[in-house]
Amino acid sequence: MKHALSSDDLLQRAVLTELHAAGLPAGRVGVTAHAGIVTLLGHVEHADHKQTAENAALWVEGVRAVVVAIEICAPGAARLRDDQIASEALMRLAWDAWVPHDALKVTVEQGSVTLAGQVDRAEQKAAALEDVRRLFGVAAVSNRITVKRGGKGVRG
Repeated sequence: MKHALSSDDLLQRAVLTELHAAGLPAGRVGVTAHAGIVTLLGHVEHADHKQTAENAALWVEGVRAVVVAIEICAPGAARLRDDQIASEALMRLAWDAWVPHDALKVTVEQGSVTLAGQVDRAEQKAAALEDVRRLFGVAAVSNRITVKRGGKGVRG
C-alpha cells in the first residue's frame, strides 16, 4: 500500500533538489522539514558551502525558516591554526582589487573569522566576505563591515 507524501516530505524533497542544483556535494547535507521549518544537518568542507546550503533552502517555496546545523570539517580532518587563517585572509583581501584591505581588520578565533571596518561601497563589502568565506579552514564569517553613509551600491 502506497502512502501519500505529506507536505513536510514534499518540502524536504524540494530542498534536497535545490541543494543538488546549487552544486553541493551529494550526501553531505541532510534535510528535515516540519511545518515550513527546514533543518539542514551535516558536514561541509568550506563556509561558502554552508552559506550556499542556507541560501538554497531559503529559495524553496514553502520554507518559512531555516535552522542551520551544518559543521565545517576540513578534508582529512586537517585544520589550519588561527594565525594561518588570519594570514591567508589578509593575503586574499590584499590581492582583491575591489577590497580596500587597509580599511578592514581580521580577527580569527577557532576558525571563525570576523571582518570589521568601513568601506565606500556595498560591492567592496560583498567582495571581502566572499574572499574570506572561500578560504580553507574557515568555519564561519562574522560581518562587521559597514558601508559609509552615502556609499554607492546595494546595501548588504
